[in-house]
Amino acid sequence: MSLSRRKIMTWGLASAGVPVLSRLFGTPALAQDFGPSSGLLGVVGGRDEKALFPGPNMPGGAQTEIRMVQSIYTADPDELEVAFRMKPYDNESWITEWSRVAERNEELAERYADAGLKVTAQEYFRRAQDFYSNATLYAAESEPRQLPLYRKMVEMFDKAWELQRPPFERVQVTFEGKTLRGFFRKPGGAAGTRFPVVIGFQGADSMAHNTILGGAGSFVARGMAYLAVDVPGQGWAMRVDHLALPPDTERIVKALVDYLETRPDVDANRIGMQGISMGGWSAPRAAAREPRIKAVVMGSGSLNLGQDLFQYYPPIQERVRWIIGARDLQDAARKLRDYTTEGMAQHIRCSLVIGYGADDRIMDPQGAYRLHQAAVNSKRQMMAGLGHPHHSAKAGGPRAERPETLQDWMMKELHADAQS
Repeated sequence: MSLSRRKIMTWGLASAGVPVLSRLFGTPALAQDFGPSSGLLGVVGGRDEKALFPGPNMPGGAQTEIRMVQSIYTADPDELEVAFRMKPYDNESWITEWSRVAERNEELAERYADAGLKVTAQEYFRRAQDFYSNATLYAAESEPRQLPLYRKMVEMFDKAWELQRPPFERVQVTFEGKTLRGFFRKPGGAAGTRFPVVIGFQGADSMAHNTILGGAGSFVARGMAYLAVDVPGQGWAMRVDHLALPPDTERIVKALVDYLETRPDVDANRIGMQGISMGGWSAPRAAAREPRIKAVVMGSGSLNLGQDLFQYYPPIQERVRWIIGARDLQDAARKLRDYTTEGMAQHIRCSLVIGYGADDRIMDPQGAYRLHQAAVNSKRQMMAGLGHPHHSAKAGGPRAERPETLQDWMMKELHADAQS
């Protein structure tokens, strides 16, 4: 029996079944693996054309890969149910199936809350938040359910943390007369302790509500505070306040650093950034013009957003148009000429880890390589295997393939003390 991996994906087999199929066919599911602890630090490289899923005359292998939030390692019954019911590459099915399990968990949460079982109710509100987040994740600006689902996600988040003491602080940051909403999370410590801090510059589909409860904890456990804000082009700022991402992201980061400098619990001389997905362009671009940033780690590094994302991965073009506030795709292509770090990458003086995936079908790995070549004045390293998709982020990836983590690297760069 001969089956290609492309045929398996074409058939739309649930990602939860991939490990089983991998064992049957004798090949590991490495194309599905990505997590904060996976990858190989110090491997310089770029795109591997042979590893990309085939797509004649289409950049990035032409794969929509709409199942990106589904871990192949999951044992969660709701996630498994969605995986088996959802029609592959079908946005209507995506929204319907995630909404269904979100509503189910919301109903359970309300029942537990009415019974006075606060801890259990909080857990189910958090599950509902997660599933409503998935439902709205890829919804277009014109999709009538997009904003209501986003608001339901926020409602579930708020209800969850009314029942339990949150591990974060809600913050507001002023950016050029506008108010940005976000969260600040820090380690425990003696009064007066000033912590190093990592700013999370999120991706095209990221939301601060998820970021502060996801990857932030691994930095906090290593003695670093974490700031997650819905900046222009993301989350609340884009969906509710209609703020678009500017090409000069250093303007945004300046406002975030200015805010951090006002906090008595932050050491403003030890500020790093984590670039998440599309943030793999935004973060190094900001670092080229904001000298107060001391270190940057990124997945899917990029030098030129138009070339490395918009042109490389056509399915995301409409989302990018919305993010940058363009009228149409032609206007977006024109505007994106300014969304580049070309000609200024040599001004990056801080340390960089430039992550990439040789078979990344969403962000062109060659962009990460070009960034590495251009940032000549940075103490920079590349990290192979740190691209899209990121299915195993929930599970940490195969433990046998987990080298030193990015969080450990940042801890060393910012001279943080790991928390016991």
